[in-house]
Amino acid sequence: MPTSKNTWKDLERRICKQFGGKRNPLSGSNSGHGTSADCIDVSSEFEKFYFEIRLRQNWLHHNMFKEDVEKPARKENKIPILVTHKKYSKLDSLVILRLEDFVELVKNRSNNQGKNKKNIE
Repeated sequence: MPTSKNTWKDLERRICKQFGGKRNPLSGSNSGHGTSADCIDVSSEFEKFYFEIRLRQNWLHHNMFKEDVEKPARKENKIPILVTHKKYSKLDSLVILRLEDFVELVKNRSNNQGKNKKNIE
């Protein structure tokens, strides 16, 4: 069943908001924002990231993450991270983690860097 435009546009808006930004209304070369990324005007912690947001009913790595990584990680009170790697490739590994965990990790890192700069001065 096809997904309505409003469904994926709303998803993009919600996710971009978590990065302090907004949805690129015309993502692609015609956007006039200097990027084809789905999120624009993100907060400084996320300005080096290029966001592409995709919606599907089912992703294999979602199932793998939930069963093989998230359940045991939560039992140990750790942040679940799945790393996948393409066979026979040296530089083709991907890191998969929950969006909320990613946002928290980046914000904490930025906050700690700001504290370190103040301590040095």
